[in-house]
Amino acid sequence: MGRLLTRALLATTLLTAATCRQEDGPYPSKELKLIVQASPGGISDTVSRFMGSLIEKDLGVPVVCENKPGASGALAFSYVTRRAPDGYTLGHAPIEITVVRTLGYADVGPDNMGLICLVSKTPAVLVVREDAPWNSFEEFIAAAKKQRGGLILAHAGTGSIWHFNSLLMEQAADIRVTYVPYGGTSRSLASLLGGHVDAVIAGTGEAIANVQAGRLKVLAVLDESRSQLYPDAPTSYELGYHFGAPAWSGFFAPAGVPDEILERLETAFRKGFESPEWARLCEERGMEAVFMDRYEFREFALKEAEFFGREIPKLLTLDR
Repeated sequence: MGRLLTRALLATTLLTAATCRQEDGPYPSKELKLIVQASPGGISDTVSRFMGSLIEKDLGVPVVCENKPGASGALAFSYVTRRAPDGYTLGHAPIEITVVRTLGYADVGPDNMGLICLVSKTPAVLVVREDAPWNSFEEFIAAAKKQRGGLILAHAGTGSIWHFNSLLMEQAADIRVTYVPYGGTSRSLASLLGGHVDAVIAGTGEAIANVQAGRLKVLAVLDESRSQLYPDAPTSYELGYHFGAPAWSGFFAPAGVPDEILERLETAFRKGFESPEWARLCEERGMEAVFMDRYEFREFALKEAEFFGREIPKLLTLDR
């Protein structure tokens, strides 16, 4: 009996030691989950899945993306911030992390996230069907002024950065349109192609396939500088309308993740960012490759949150 008890205690000790070694081993030791706040097919999904595949090479574990669209990203952001701060659940951090609190969707923002890095910026573009009667931004604005609220414009969803670019356009041009929000840019573009809406504001890269196929045409890039994807399309600033807020993409973890894990993740993302594959994707999709480390990203995101916290209430009270 004594020998049996000794063997049982020894087996328990060995099992406990093995478990402790597995839990205390180098990070990461299992797959990571990357939560995307938008539907498949848009820029957020593309960036997340592409970056996920790149950091897998450095981390040595799978990175599995999961889409959780809704409430301008608040559902996904809230989900990630409630996970254990162990570095195994990450989130895509678009510009919407700076607006959902002001919109009242969730009490989340850059101040209560473990920001990792920023990897890109993307300007907005106004597109219409190729057979639309407007061949310039000025013609579209003139038509909108003639019939206040008569034109129907779709975007990726209420509270999305493309929604706010739409509101900024209304404010700058003194027009009003009727909105149809969708749960992602791919759906808004499908609605435009189907003839259900008159125009869409989306990311430059999100519209490129349909523009190149001759199904859509670009009326303006909503930015200060021209897009390499649409070198012949004028910018809103060139046309005398000083508005345009680019989207951006970064990544975050729950608050409280140890700094050494955030540093490990930042290193992996930086290596992915510096790869020729990432540079090629940015060129193809009209994104500006911009890297900010976790400290720079935090400072930048907090300033963006301050700006939108001040401007959003004004935009949402535009006279309809």
